[in-house]
Amino acid sequence: MSLKIKLLFFVFSIFFIQSCATSYQGTEQTVTFKSHPKGAFVKTSHGYSCSITPCKIRLPRNKSFEAKISKPGFTTEIINVKSAPSGSGAVGFVSSALVGGVIASGYDIYKGSIFELIPSEINVKMQSTNALVLEEIRSISNMGLFNN
Repeated sequence: MSLKIKLLFFVFSIFFIQSCATSYQGTEQTVTFKSHPKGAFVKTSHGYSCSITPCKIRLPRNKSFEAKISKPGFTTEIINVKSAPSGSGAVGFVSSALVGGVIASGYDIYKGSIFELIPSEINVKMQSTNALVLEEIRSISNMGLFNN
């Protein structure tokens, strides 16, 4: 084989391997969860969880979800995470369509590799429920309802 043919074959094989969005960025994405104070429990609406923040969870790219972050003595925070088409996923999808046709690009869509989760890092500040109760008691007492 001539050098030109070998070089062309090499470039084509690299392009083919990298063209698929699934091989380029995968079907899962790592989402980071942080809370203040640390040590909260995270549970997603599709069943994934971690027991102590900060933590990271690998989640499917193609499913939007709610994350509930909770800790005894503090408010529970609910965060919506959306699945949206990503720039690099779109490039991989177009490459898949050009190289692999309908089957390859359909596979990328089916597996969700053209999407990304937004936000990919969740950082919540939780309020102490004790402080909220004390504030409520203070505001009621300032109303003068209990004065004789």
